[in-house]
Amino acid sequence: MKLALQGCGYASMDQLPALDVPDQLLTSALLIMADWIASNTDYFPLLESEEKGDSLIYPQRVEEGWQKLSLPHPWIPMTYSFDENGFRERFGFSWNTVQQSVIRAVEESQQPGIFILEAQMGVGKTEAALAGAELLASKLGEGGIFFGLPTQATANGIFPRLKEWAERQSEWAVHSIRLAHGMAELNEDYQAIFYGHSEQNEDGCSSGLEIHPWFEGRKQALLSQFVIGTVDQLLMAALKQKHMMLRHLGLAGKVVIVDECHAYDAYMNRYLDRALNWMGQYRVPVILLSATLPAQRRSELICAYQNGGRKEKEDWQSNQGYPLLTWTDGDAVRQSQIPVDCKSRQVKLLPIEREELHQRVEAALSQGGCVGVVVNTVNQAQLLAQELEDAFPDRRVILIHSRFLMEDRTRREEELMKLLGKSSTPGQRKGLIVVGTQILEQSLDIDFDVLVTQICPMDLLLQRIGRLHRHKRLRPEGVQDAVCAVLDLKEPDNGTKAVYGRWLLYRTADLLPAEISLPEDIAPLVHNTYAEASEFLAEDDPAWPLWLEYKTELKKKEQRARQFRIPAPEDLTGTIHGLLDSNLGDGDWAAYASVRDGEPGVDVLVMVRDGSGGIRFLPWQHQGSRVLADHIPSGEECRNILRQRLQLPHALLGRRTGQTLQALEEIRQKTVPEWNNAPLLRGELFLFLNEEGKAFLEDYELIYTQKMGLEWKRKEKK
Repeated sequence: MKLALQGCGYASMDQLPALDVPDQLLTSALLIMADWIASNTDYFPLLESEEKGDSLIYPQRVEEGWQKLSLPHPWIPMTYSFDENGFRERFGFSWNTVQQSVIRAVEESQQPGIFILEAQMGVGKTEAALAGAELLASKLGEGGIFFGLPTQATANGIFPRLKEWAERQSEWAVHSIRLAHGMAELNEDYQAIFYGHSEQNEDGCSSGLEIHPWFEGRKQALLSQFVIGTVDQLLMAALKQKHMMLRHLGLAGKVVIVDECHAYDAYMNRYLDRALNWMGQYRVPVILLSATLPAQRRSELICAYQNGGRKEKEDWQSNQGYPLLTWTDGDAVRQSQIPVDCKSRQVKLLPIEREELHQRVEAALSQGGCVGVVVNTVNQAQLLAQELEDAFPDRRVILIHSRFLMEDRTRREEELMKLLGKSSTPGQRKGLIVVGTQILEQSLDIDFDVLVTQICPMDLLLQRIGRLHRHKRLRPEGVQDAVCAVLDLKEPDNGTKAVYGRWLLYRTADLLPAEISLPEDIAPLVHNTYAEASEFLAEDDPAWPLWLEYKTELKKKEQRARQFRIPAPEDLTGTIHGLLDSNLGDGDWAAYASVRDGEPGVDVLVMVRDGSGGIRFLPWQHQGSRVLADHIPSGEECRNILRQRLQLPHALLGRRTGQTLQALEEIRQKTVPEWNNAPLLRGELFLFLNEEGKAFLEDYELIYTQKMGLEWKRKEKK
């Protein structure tokens, strides 16, 4: 201890500074990081037993270990302002008023904190955030960014754009990048990045990005300089989880960006609020992006970052201007309504009954247009896709939902981007019908001539409308007006009510106009949908019980979220001893289950067991090639097997989850016991189909086809 004190310049323990809890967390994280590096035998090989470890060997031993570790160079952006030419050089196009407003607000802030950008879909919020992050990092000395998105699909979708931006930051030095979600190792764009050390020399270096081996650990993910992943990585900074302080260390030196910040339920919002409490405490600059954010939620986010409520109501809390930028500069909250530099779009909303659906689709197809149909459950999507295929046998119907294998879904998304993306041609689009679930709300930059959607909450409905006439193009004469047909407006089906609850569906239907102007109507519609019912509804109104039901469910979610959240900074005094709950599991499954409400899903890897007992891929996957069941698969075979991932429907689990897991475990041990010795496949569960594409699990018959994905039904009882 005496030697340690002397090395740090202290004569006694009494001279050590007192650390508050946030400082203790970050210091603990640095200590953990140093301990893990020093105890890594790849960098510091164990000494022979006869060696005494003379202190004279340590300067050289430390230097050799440090060279082997070879951490990437720090990101030191030197961008203190942007003009139009500089923005065009960085992103390849001229800025608009939204992007210019964000840049100017960051440049003019003296003590920048949190920035909330509310702007319409497809306006370039991502580029606005990246430009703002570059300026904030230059001004505040931040060493990286974290870009969080709602799902793995949205993270994968945006990764190429962020990778291109990061490459421009890495022209003169190598920086580390990390795609942070459970299936990152299967992302081809991510795996294409050079894998190795960032060794440098004076004669030059191979500039660009790397996936540094030391940051590949699950708990070290946020320590990379450029991190793109699911928002769970940020939310888990608010979770009582072992080594949680490493997440704080990774975030404390970054600019944090969260996209689609409206897309989380009341449960996840409580974790986001607590994470923002800590980001504000560390003075981490934060940029939140949304197209459809209720005013009340905007106020909650600002207050969370500033670690307290506002004593008096202020105009910025209820402002319904749009597009809108709200930000903090020290303790002050500033706000600016952004001038719209594009022409307003008019969208007609047409309530229709199920019996009218074919007529609407046929009218659009006869004019040479393409049609998108968005429904709220996978079962509805499968039924409707088959129905439309039978009704229009000479037209192509593409079905997309979450119950496809990873590779099948990826191919469909790529095909949709080609057929309906910004560069699609009239010939590619003509007569195409796409049926999908909520996937079509946010993860694909595609464009329909006509849209049909089931009723859903107003903010999500507007997100879906964002896929209607999204791109500027010459459209067939009969579909030049943007029309969105809304199904089940009067009485949503049980699946829709189970997903969204009854109150928001009722409120959306009640407020839905015959025509909306985009972007002007977005903010008022969302604000009025989520407003307190006491502002407009009497307690004897027939809809009042729906409101009470909604509020009760919100309170239940918020209560469940409290169970595993760490306290807010102002609630902690003394030391961090006892801060973490030892009852919380340390694995990804337990952590993920705690920041997302509800029972976690069960993933299986889908393969075929043929008549002779051999194990094969599905016929259209890797030519249906065979994988030996009694041998450990190669690395390439393991990666291909992992791409056959599928989440079982929750309807097959429920109270029987334990029995289902046990049955799947027995199937794996009986069929492919050797595969558990492959590190990439250890602990994975498998669903083996017969050659007809069927499997039986507990009381259910499962069927997987390339056209429909996974379908299921109860087995007939004899």
